[in-house]
Amino acid sequence: MIVFAFDRDWTVDVNPHPQHEAVPLAWVRHLAHDTDHEVWAIGNQDLKEEADIPGIEALAERYYEEGIGRLGEQNEFGRYEYWPERPDRLRILAEEFPDATECIVVDDIDLSDVEGWSHYYAWDFVPAVERGDLPIDPPSREE
Repeated sequence: MIVFAFDRDWTVDVNPHPQHEAVPLAWVRHLAHDTDHEVWAIGNQDLKEEADIPGIEALAERYYEEGIGRLGEQNEFGRYEYWPERPDRLRILAEEFPDATECIVVDDIDLSDVEGWSHYYAWDFVPAVERGDLPIDPPSREE
C-alpha cells in the first residue's frame, strides 16, 4: 500500500498550473476509491469534497489525543487556530501508516526534503505514471 498526499492548487486539474501539466482529478479519485492505497488531501482542503478523500481534519482526529480539538476554534472563514505545516502533515501521515511500502506527495511546493517521502510536481508525476515508473494504473484521460 502506498500513501499518496495530494495538494490541489497548481497540482490537480480542477485548478491547474497555468504553464504545466496537472494530475487529472479522475486519477486521484481512482487511487482513492479503486485501489488499496491511502489518498489524502494535504493542501487546499477543497480537494476533500472534489475527490471524496480525507484531509487534515480527519488526520487530526486520528493522530492527536484530543482529536480535532487540537486545531482549536474555527473563525468565520473556516480557518482553525492551529494548522500543522505541510512537512508536519506528511510526517503525521507517515506515522499513521507505518506499513506503507512508499509515501508519495504530489505538490507544487518542493517537499523533497521531507524524510520518508518521494516528492513529485504534478508535471513530473503525470509523465512518471504514464511511463510506468510508478506502480499505479490510472484510468485513461478520456474516461
